[in-house]
Amino acid sequence: MQNKFGAFQYLPLFCAGGYLCLTVALFFWGPFHWPVDNGGLLALFLGITLFGIGLGFFIGVVKQGAGNELRSWRTFYRIGAVASTALVFPATWVYTGKWPWEIFSVLGDQGLAYREMLMALEADESGVRGYLAIVRAVLAPFVFCVVPFAILKWKELNKLDVLLLICHVLAILVFSFMRGTDRETGDLLVYVIMVSTVVIARLTVRDGRFPFKLSRIIVISLFLGAVFFFTFSLFIERKESRMGGAESFCIAQGVVCSERDPREAELFKGSAFAFEMLTAYVSQGYFGLSLGLKEEFTSTYGLGHSSFIMSMYTKFFDDSMYKRSYLYKISQAGWDDKAQWSTIFAWIASDVSFPAVPLLMVVFGFLWGSSWRSAVVYGSDTGALIFLFMSLAVFYMPANNQLTQTLDSYFAFVFWLFMWLCNSRNKDSNS
Repeated sequence: MQNKFGAFQYLPLFCAGGYLCLTVALFFWGPFHWPVDNGGLLALFLGITLFGIGLGFFIGVVKQGAGNELRSWRTFYRIGAVASTALVFPATWVYTGKWPWEIFSVLGDQGLAYREMLMALEADESGVRGYLAIVRAVLAPFVFCVVPFAILKWKELNKLDVLLLICHVLAILVFSFMRGTDRETGDLLVYVIMVSTVVIARLTVRDGRFPFKLSRIIVISLFLGAVFFFTFSLFIERKESRMGGAESFCIAQGVVCSERDPREAELFKGSAFAFEMLTAYVSQGYFGLSLGLKEEFTSTYGLGHSSFIMSMYTKFFDDSMYKRSYLYKISQAGWDDKAQWSTIFAWIASDVSFPAVPLLMVVFGFLWGSSWRSAVVYGSDTGALIFLFMSLAVFYMPANNQLTQTLDSYFAFVFWLFMWLCNSRNKDSNS
């Protein structure tokens, strides 16, 4: 079985490497001419860091791993689906001041939905957002596993499970539309693609051949293409609505603007805006990183890698810790860390310095590769969840440290990492 794994062994690394290299290429040679004066140092740092991720993945994926199925998956699945469906009611009220059934008032104007969410958050009239965050964090491990377990265990789902899955997905979409935000739909797309990859790899390794006929591959490809097109179209529509049209595009109040031909035909303005918006999302963080590479290191002692931890510490103890972080120094240089991104590396470097980041990325890559092997070769359900967490971190790597941004994502990751390690240890002791 392990020999058959060779065809898929480095698939995530190749795909992620291509994606990350594309984002770097868009930064250096895309539609924006960034005012960077340390491009050589930036390119060298990124090259060494990405090599570190690849090295760690290589070590992790060839290492003898372990893991097995999670027998209690259905309990986690059902609790998560019920929790997400129930939480959508108080969550939409707290974050938007509206109830889920008022969704039709914002469907036609996602820019308005986003602005109303910002006003509701600023007012915080209910005063219960902090308590809701704690509840969401406690239930996050259950909520996170619903879609992955539904894909991994599709043939074992009964009618009740399917109904709960529908309710869960609807809750995600309602929350996303009510707030006018993209993270929920983007994460859902990554869930489907990455977990489906695990399933296909598992079946191929088990049966020794690709599990689907050509006709089914075409149908699946068309479905995923339609989902991607819908997600991307929604993303562009929201951005046009927020920015008041597609006539021009500037980032961070004019730090850099795209350069267009004034004679450009109306037909191409929309596609140009879409390309510029996509480029801005996946590559702007490298400019913040370039600013951070100029600053001196003052350690945040393990607090700077997480937005949630840093905000809690500065709120209840001492705000001087935040001023030690690279994010603060980057903000002082004119790149607002509350509105713009600086990649995952600036967050980690606040704790350990930039020279140490590639070393930690080796550990990151090892965990990613090891969980991929555990999920595919040994059928570990918890390994599949850790692989998904790591893949999400790679997807958001050009932006921020997504795993630790919020209390719910951080707690869910730590919970399932613990479960995976225990699961693997039990497998070793029984073998």
